[in-house]
Amino acid sequence: MRKKQNLETVASSGYLLLEVLLALSILSIVVVMVFQIIQTTLRVTSEINFLQTQQRKVDGIYELLRRNFVSMPETSLFKTRNQNGSTELVFRYAPFNFSWAKTGAKFGTVVISSRPQADGRFALSILEESGNALESYVDSGIERKSDWVPLISDVDQLTWRFYNSSTGKWTSDWPDTAVKPNLVEINIKLAGRNHMERGVFRWPIAQTGS
Repeated sequence: MRKKQNLETVASSGYLLLEVLLALSILSIVVVMVFQIIQTTLRVTSEINFLQTQQRKVDGIYELLRRNFVSMPETSLFKTRNQNGSTELVFRYAPFNFSWAKTGAKFGTVVISSRPQADGRFALSILEESGNALESYVDSGIERKSDWVPLISDVDQLTWRFYNSSTGKWTSDWPDTAVKPNLVEINIKLAGRNHMERGVFRWPIAQTGS
């Protein structure tokens, strides 16, 4: 009789140990699943925040450019040129409103161009030169990297186009300072994004440079 009770006790202990191991296994699976859910949620949230930040950067730059093109004085001159493989937008007799940086001079020559970064990407940058600049980058090609102020960085691709209503065509350059384009288009692809962001800005009228 006692031997039978001992066997039942051993069997009960075995079942109890098996139940504990099974419970631990289930708990481990649940913990791993919860951890994976939290990790996925954090990653998705981080990606959404990154994309929202990138979108805000693009929206801010487009609004900055739009305000400047709309308010550009009729007396200003405009042309583009290719410099070191990049398209530069050159504004003569223009106000210094293209960046948020504080400058001493308020009027002169403004250059907008993509500038290379160390990681192979670009930064849409601006150069502002007062009318009495001793060493003009535009006229002499003398350049100091510190003169450029980045407006938006981590750009993978950037293109410009200019619309002439008299011909009804878009062009990738604008060499004639006597006439301004009716529309200016910029396409930007930032790092981490799969599509180009397009912005179109206009001068209120087809202004002449004279």
